Amino acid sequence: MKLVILGATGGVGSHLVTQGLARGHALTLLVRPQSSAAERPGVRILRGGLEDAALVDRALEGAEAVLSCIGMQRRNPANPWSESLSPPDLTSATARLIVDGMKRQRVPRLVAVSAAGVGDSAARLNLVMRFFLATTMIGTAYRDLARMEEIYAASGLDWVAPRPTRLTNAAPAKALEVVESFGAADAICRADVARWMLEALEQPTWPAPSWGGRTPQISSGTGAG
Repeated sequence: MKLVILGATGGVGSHLVTQGLARGHALTLLVRPQSSAAERPGVRILRGGLEDAALVDRALEGAEAVLSCIGMQRRNPANPWSESLSPPDLTSATARLIVDGMKRQRVPRLVAVSAAGVGDSAARLNLVMRFFLATTMIGTAYRDLARMEEIYAASGLDWVAPRPTRLTNAAPAKALEVVESFGAADAICRADVARWMLEALEQPTWPAPSWGGRTPQISSGTGAG
């Protein structure tokens, strides 16, 4: 398939590139001008921002799906109280630009990473996550992800926004599952999120019956890393 990957140099996005090439997909990466990403067989690099409609159209022309891993960043990723490096409306603002471009180029499918506990899954958050959402920029990120999901839901596109549990860099799991609730120790590695996103493209219709909707909460169970 011809795929466009946004956020390709991040934790999940880098795995999408590696796994996408291994599966034989042709990839276009739309990256920031200062990105060190380089072209290689099967990978086309376009540099710029989503606000550049002409560039977005170039990236999306002939594409069969968009995979978005755009997310807010902190100055110190290990510190939840660290200063945010991203605008508070990053994912919702970029969602509007993505939808506009996909409609112009008639790209049918979109997979965009959200997070477990966003939107209608907030009621199932554990106490630890509730504390972080109330006291750190993670709460800002989650509210913006909820707005992102609303934009995709109203877009008319064929979309899915997987909500992974706690992200890690652990080794890939043998099996992934859609879960209704999760504990503080539940996790999923970034490579497995990428795998889930690519496997979603193999489903003939969305949402797949096993997802329970367009915002499935995905996990590999209890883990660390």
